[in-house]
Amino acid sequence: MKVKFSHILFFVAILLQGSLLSAQDYSFMSNPPDDFQYLDTTPQKRKFFNEHMIGVKYGVNLSNVRSTPKINQSSKLTYNNITVNYTFYHVLWDRMANFGLQIGAKYGCEGYESERSDFGETCKIVEFPMLSQFHINFSSFRLLVDVGPYYGYRLSTDREGGFDKYDQRHDYGIIAGAGFAIVLRPIELHLEACYKFALASMYHANKYSDLYWLYCYPSNIMFTLGINLHLDKKR
Repeated sequence: MKVKFSHILFFVAILLQGSLLSAQDYSFMSNPPDDFQYLDTTPQKRKFFNEHMIGVKYGVNLSNVRSTPKINQSSKLTYNNITVNYTFYHVLWDRMANFGLQIGAKYGCEGYESERSDFGETCKIVEFPMLSQFHINFSSFRLLVDVGPYYGYRLSTDREGGFDKYDQRHDYGIIAGAGFAIVLRPIELHLEACYKFALASMYHANKYSDLYWLYCYPSNIMFTLGINLHLDKKR
């Protein structure tokens, strides 16, 4: 049988290919390259930290009421509003250092004036606000935004005869405001303006008439200057 030369070359090529494969170095299978050898496993320094502060602030109120029907009321300035507060700034997921909680106890005054002789008074009050304080940091400054509920109680009134059974001394509502802070560790100064929106009327609806009910809600604009002390160690 006659064998073509091309067949012989094909057979030789197959043998050579097999010998090359058998001689292949498979060391890469037992010693794979370490893709993580250049990975930096050094713990990263934390960028944000929780913060704790205690402080005191002094405020001036532009006090008034929202009433139905109108009682010819007008605003009045009340002073000597003192608040002691605790502030906690917390970091979410080690990434977002913009949230905080502020709780406090306030002693102060609020009231309103009226052209009608049977209306208008100034009350001494205590309040307990609990505010969520959003803040944005800029070097040694912070932009502050506050919102949250409060509970209050009227201690006394300058109205002749004092409180009667138709007065409601308990108070509650919402406080919202904004301001800025100057950070001078361990001291931090806060300058803020807030609006107090009461949800409880100062009087029972039938205080003055069983036919014409009156609803009267405190409505204050508050300007405060506070000084806070950081409780955390300097970082």
